[in-house]
Amino acid sequence: MAAVSGLDRDQRAEARRATVKAALLGLNNISEVHYTQDSRRWEGIGNGRAAAKGKFPHHSDCSSYATWCLWNGLNLGFDVDDVVNGLDWSAGYTGTLLQNGKQVKRVENVRQGDLVLYGRQWPGSHVAIVVGRQNGVPMVVSHGSEEGPFFVRYDYRSDVMQFRRYI
Repeated sequence: MAAVSGLDRDQRAEARRATVKAALLGLNNISEVHYTQDSRRWEGIGNGRAAAKGKFPHHSDCSSYATWCLWNGLNLGFDVDDVVNGLDWSAGYTGTLLQNGKQVKRVENVRQGDLVLYGRQWPGSHVAIVVGRQNGVPMVVSHGSEEGPFFVRYDYRSDVMQFRRYI
């Protein structure tokens, strides 16, 4: 699979580390991360909240949170254009996530920084970001409610639609 991001192998590894670091930063600051679908959901990128500096969005939804994590690894790390939503790092939702990147067809090929999209039909209804594995099972950070984000198995929902890679 050719890299969607255009990065070489070492750069992709670094981008994955930065993406996961961002996802875990939000998880570790759960009491300060709020769920919203209003315009504040893009404050992480809009206000330049870099995870490497300990900054994170205080308001987001699932797709803006996942995009913010990938923005940390791809754009802040390597000045990669928006290969995630195709909207200049300023907008998107599960539908644009499904229109970009590349599908990963087998769960055993899923890597850190890949997204898991959920829903019964296009454009999907939720997205979470893969941050590692436990006992061989991909684990995700999922931010889909005010109580989140959560660290859960990728299949915590029964409607896994597909995996997508952007790095």
